[in-house]
Amino acid sequence: MPAGSFCQITGPGLVRVTSRLRIGNGAGLLVVGGSLTVDGPVRVEPDAAFGVPTNLTPVSIGGSVRVLANGAFILGTETPGGPDFASIEGTVRGVDASTVQIHNTRVVGEVTMTGGGGLNAVVDEVTGTSVDNNFNDLEDDQISGHVRVTRYDGVWAGIIRDVISGPLSFTYNSEAPNIDEYDIGSDLIDGSARCSHNDPVPNTGASDGSPSIVHGPVLGDQAATCTGVAGGVSGPPV
Repeated sequence: MPAGSFCQITGPGLVRVTSRLRIGNGAGLLVVGGSLTVDGPVRVEPDAAFGVPTNLTPVSIGGSVRVLANGAFILGTETPGGPDFASIEGTVRGVDASTVQIHNTRVVGEVTMTGGGGLNAVVDEVTGTSVDNNFNDLEDDQISGHVRVTRYDGVWAGIIRDVISGPLSFTYNSEAPNIDEYDIGSDLIDGSARCSHNDPVPNTGASDGSPSIVHGPVLGDQAATCTGVAGGVSGPPV
């Protein structure tokens, strides 16, 4: 997609991209109907946005996902215990991204989010607001690899009800001074879990759920909070 362009898929029927999908700088792709299959990787360039706002639109990505500075990648919405509606056949990496939100999705690879948390103008225009859109969220996913979230500076972050076939690392993240919530829990983690140097301390929210099951050591200066409050009703504070 050319820089600055906008495309909306409304359905019905399948839209298929038979190669990689690159969303150019400041461009936006919104999928609100039908289904989308990409036969290769997806790259969200700086200030661009990829958005699938509901779990009623099946999505299949045949490669990795990369989200660059102030880019947005939004896949589905919170559906506790719901079935998978999307798949990503590769790793997910956010580098200074505004937001990476993945719900009810099978990810064949690790998920890494480093830095970011700024606003995304495309998301703000579509939603009609610039409040609380820049958050990271992994909920009800099956992830085949390490999950790392570090040095993120958005309004909120959640890692909730996920099956993680690898370790979890949540370190050096910070929120706005008027917000006091990270939600991590109800996860099944096949590896270690490390929480350290986050401000605020994880799990100070009021979400319902249970502590995560961790098949490995729980590490870091905030280890006691790393799995203790879990995600039932969750999301950025309102």
